[in-house]
Amino acid sequence: MADGSEKEPREDLRIDATGTAHPLSVHASQALRARAGEWALVESPPEVVLALRSGPKPRSLRLAGQVRTPGALCDVVAMIEQGSYSGELMILERDSERSIFFERGHVVGAATNAQGESLGEILWRFGAITRDQLDEVVRTAETIGKKVAETAIDLEFVESEDLFQMMARQVEEVFYGAVHVEHAAFYLFDAFDESRLTRRHHLSTALLLMEAARRMDELRFFREKVPSDAWVPLRSATAAGKKPPPELAEVFAQCDGRRSVAEIGRRIGQLEFEVTRAVFQLASAGLVAVGAPRPEGAEAITLIYNRAMTEIHRACDAAGVGGELREGLAQFTMGTGVYMPLFNGAGPREDGSLDAERLAGNVASLAGDSADAWLAQQLTEHAGFAVFHAGSVLPHDADPGGLGARVAEILLPLRRPLEGEAPASTRQLPVV
Repeated sequence: MADGSEKEPREDLRIDATGTAHPLSVHASQALRARAGEWALVESPPEVVLALRSGPKPRSLRLAGQVRTPGALCDVVAMIEQGSYSGELMILERDSERSIFFERGHVVGAATNAQGESLGEILWRFGAITRDQLDEVVRTAETIGKKVAETAIDLEFVESEDLFQMMARQVEEVFYGAVHVEHAAFYLFDAFDESRLTRRHHLSTALLLMEAARRMDELRFFREKVPSDAWVPLRSATAAGKKPPPELAEVFAQCDGRRSVAEIGRRIGQLEFEVTRAVFQLASAGLVAVGAPRPEGAEAITLIYNRAMTEIHRACDAAGVGGELREGLAQFTMGTGVYMPLFNGAGPREDGSLDAERLAGNVASLAGDSADAWLAQQLTEHAGFAVFHAGSVLPHDADPGGLGARVAEILLPLRRPLEGEAPASTRQLPVV
């Protein structure tokens, strides 16, 4: 008995010689307890056990199967569209469940519990409401027993016309999420419960399939330059005085080196795919550079600093001036009050790196609520001095201009504050 979401089959159920079923896992035990009642076995091959709940007027199961590659479900949806079927297509993954409702081949609604696909999350992701407003809507809806949509209108956070547009976008996003799943089980029933439709739509399945296929193909291509929606676009130095194409101007205006792709989308009311495509086009034109997301936690911040410091030490050791570099850094560390307690027991090692776990413990006792921003600032300034001092001891022809640029690129995530936050450091790394 499996839900189709695992890459490798699990041993969940054993049927003994008497025909008695024995659950072999917690998952199987919970699944069977939730299905207590009478069931009718459906004729099936030896590899499959299939049963439908007995009762008055049960729904007919038209089709069932497993998805093993992204986009495989498109063929099933195309069959529904071409056959003008009506019913519910249910897609089950390990942690999520989606349903798409069809009427004579058209998509009329959807339901989901997948992360980021609830109506409230769609409103937030499109920038229709703020995160604080979303939290208030959810709290109020739970308290008074209303739906999120009604509550958002009651609180006057969104107009009814805008809300209905967002409800249609939610159906589209659930559709795209469903057909893009990589590992899942699917079931096509010949009917659905009308009460599950919060609003009836009439969306072209053929157009949705075309858009889903385009997104899948293009997103794989876009990922070469924009690995995820957490990455941050920054206008490049070569973009000065240049104007982007009109259709990219709105996204380009938001590329300030602080906002991620997801944050830009919320500000201008577009979702990840749309902003990712625009950022990819801007990057391909040389108007923006895309950097890694800001690290979270002392250990992640320290690992970036370590990469920068080992790069500096490697360059100085190769030029035979590693000793002078280490001596200058030791004097700077001792002469600046914050670094002795910060580095206590953490290093530096011979290559300039620090013990990330030990440093994280030191930070906990030195910084308050803004520990990440504080640590990023201290380590950025320490690495900045290291680049400056390396420039004073390296021969002029050892690595002209290269070291400072390489270190600046490594440290860029530490210099990227959250939106609305003061920069971690205003010091520019010198060119060596």
